[in-house]
Amino acid sequence: MMPAAKCVADIGTDHALLPLYLVDRGIAGRVIAVEKKAGPAAAARRAVAAAGLDDRIEVRVGDGLATLSAGEAQVIVIAGLGGENMAAILEAGAAVARDAGRLVLQPMNRAAFTRRWLAGNGWRIDAEALVAERKRLYQVIAAVPGEGQGLSWLEEEAGPVLLSRGHPLLGRLLESIAARYRGELEGISYSARGATAARREELAERLAEIRRVITRRLH
Repeated sequence: MMPAAKCVADIGTDHALLPLYLVDRGIAGRVIAVEKKAGPAAAARRAVAAAGLDDRIEVRVGDGLATLSAGEAQVIVIAGLGGENMAAILEAGAAVARDAGRLVLQPMNRAAFTRRWLAGNGWRIDAEALVAERKRLYQVIAAVPGEGQGLSWLEEEAGPVLLSRGHPLLGRLLESIAARYRGELEGISYSARGATAARREELAERLAEIRRVITRRLH
C-alpha cells in the first residue's frame, strides 16, 4: 500500500521499525518518525542511529499530525492505535492530512470509526487488506482525497473494498464482528424498552445481515 515517496510520516513510530524498513527498501527517500512522549522517541532515535540513518530518518516529539507542516509528507501512516483515537488525530490535523495525498491506516480496533471519518471528510478508500498474526486479525486501510463515500454500517465495520473484492480472511473478520454484536446483544435484557430495545432489534438485524453475507460467500 506504500507508493514510492520523497517523504513519509509515521505517526506513533515506536522503535522506528517502519521508517527503517521504508528507507532500507528504497520506498521512502526520507521519513519523519513521530512519538508523543520523549521516552519512546529516544528509543526510536537510538534505533535510527544504530542503523546509521540519522540523515534520512528524523524523529520528532509531538501529538499526532501537529508535528508536521502542510505538504511536508506525501504519505502519512498511522498504525497500531485504536480506530476512535485515529479518527481524532485525523480530525485535529485534517489540513495536514489532506496535503499529504495518501493515508495508510491500521486501526487496532473500532475500524468503523476510522472509515466513518474518512467517508465524511472527503477521503476515498482505495485499498484494504487483512493480515493475520497468531490469533490477531489486523485491518489495513489506504485512502486518497476524493468524493466522500456513503458507507453502510457493514462497510464501515468490514471495509467497502474487502466486501466488494473479497479476501481469504474476510469470513474470519465477519465472524469476529458477529461475535462482538452477539456479546452486546446478550447483555441487553429482553425486558428493556425504548432506546435499549431499539438497539437490541438493530443488533439482531445486523447479525442476520452478516450471516447472509457469509452464506453468499460460502455458495
